[in-house]
Amino acid sequence: MSVLRKKNEEKLIKQLKAGDKNAFKVLFEQYKNTVYKYGYLVTRSQMTAEETVQEVFMKIWQNRKQLDSGRSFKPYLFTVTKHHVYNLLRKATNDEKLKAQVYYQQDYICHATENQIAYHELEKLQNEIIAMLPTQRQRIFRMSRMQGLSHKEIAQQLGISTNTVKDQIVKATKTLKEYFRTHADVAMLLVCCNHLFL
Repeated sequence: MSVLRKKNEEKLIKQLKAGDKNAFKVLFEQYKNTVYKYGYLVTRSQMTAEETVQEVFMKIWQNRKQLDSGRSFKPYLFTVTKHHVYNLLRKATNDEKLKAQVYYQQDYICHATENQIAYHELEKLQNEIIAMLPTQRQRIFRMSRMQGLSHKEIAQQLGISTNTVKDQIVKATKTLKEYFRTHADVAMLLVCCNHLFL
């Protein structure tokens, strides 16, 4: 991301946090297709993908005050989208009506199931790698990536500096990247799940 675009995005996030509907509309227009494509890629349902866009951006609007203008918006958007889609798939396995809506063609059921398996395998492996990190680094990484907390929030909760938080996240991310770089088959799964948000 260019410096200008980053500053533009930071400004939009600040405006969104303050309740600016125009800033929200700009971000919606910029990212709605990415969210739609991800929803469709996983569920193969046009209706579900459209609902995913609505639900994801509704959550972003509702939680706008928790956004960190100093952090990139895209990773946060990906986390919200990923959780929404996979929660929907989990519910669909126990709800016949929802299952019919999401898996409306047999070919698509197979495709979605394969994506679910790939996602869960990747998530399991990622958790195993994170579990091998030093205790504090592991905790900081989980608070950042899985709870969506800002560096400042983590620092306040743990009683450490924001620089320490940043350093630990950089080191944890480096460990994950190095592992995936040396395990090509797993890296391919990562690309399948994340490529629309890169």
